[in-house]
Amino acid sequence: MSSIPLGRKFAMNAAAMISAVALLCGFALCAADTESTPFTGVRYVHRHTAEPREIDMHIVLVDLNRPGVKIQTTGPNDDPDTQTDFETTRQFVKRTGTHIGVNGGFFGYTCKAVETGKGDLCSLAVSDGKLVCGWGNNQHDAVNIGADNAVTFVRRTQDDKTGSATNPEVKLYNAIAGNVRLIESGKILAKGGNPTYPQTAVGHTVDHRLILFVSDGRQPGFSEGMTYEEMAGVLKEFGAVDAIAFDGGGSATMVMADGQDGVPRVLNRPSDGTERAVGNNLGVIISDKR
Repeated sequence: MSSIPLGRKFAMNAAAMISAVALLCGFALCAADTESTPFTGVRYVHRHTAEPREIDMHIVLVDLNRPGVKIQTTGPNDDPDTQTDFETTRQFVKRTGTHIGVNGGFFGYTCKAVETGKGDLCSLAVSDGKLVCGWGNNQHDAVNIGADNAVTFVRRTQDDKTGSATNPEVKLYNAIAGNVRLIESGKILAKGGNPTYPQTAVGHTVDHRLILFVSDGRQPGFSEGMTYEEMAGVLKEFGAVDAIAFDGGGSATMVMADGQDGVPRVLNRPSDGTERAVGNNLGVIISDKR
């Protein structure tokens, strides 16, 4: 019976282990995570990975089971000719007194909007039970968070005659439509996507945690971007059984008011190089902060 020298056997085993790690290496194994608990019931993960490319991500998990947690979305304005006031996510967080915020659904950037700071949305948006905008023409999936923080992912009904009908039928309270359903009942639906794209998404876990997600893109050497499918994989890693992509690109922004002075700060690096005023945001109020 032939034998293998101990040194050679060790080298072979080491090589096999390295090969196995290389094959398994993905966002979880090759990422550098920094974790904190900025508020009671809130877990914040800042992740940077070099595989499959440089990507910088921000993941916040909010325990919706805790008392004192309230969701806030952008409401309608008082202008009869437009639907909403445009503001940055940081301005939204400061104005509404929320503690965590991300940009939400899609909006129209017209010359009037740039000039006046007022404009229209392009997809379903409901705030505190008030309809801001109907489904529009392009988005067919949305997330609704009820007054009791119940989270339901809905689709537009095929025979929708109201402009806001959903399947399943729910009482819309705080609802925002997205352009891609990433995960449904634990199954990743998203395929492909632009690997240079900055992303924003919302997910929900089986133990009733809301996941807010933002990743930067279009910034070689810092964060190049990620596809919808890659984003869905990260959300599923953090327990999402349902998830949807919101407006991304230069709009992708995450804000947190976690300092002693409560001043909101932008966690990510928006790809425009500055914060973009958007038509729709989603925020979380944490009454029991500590």
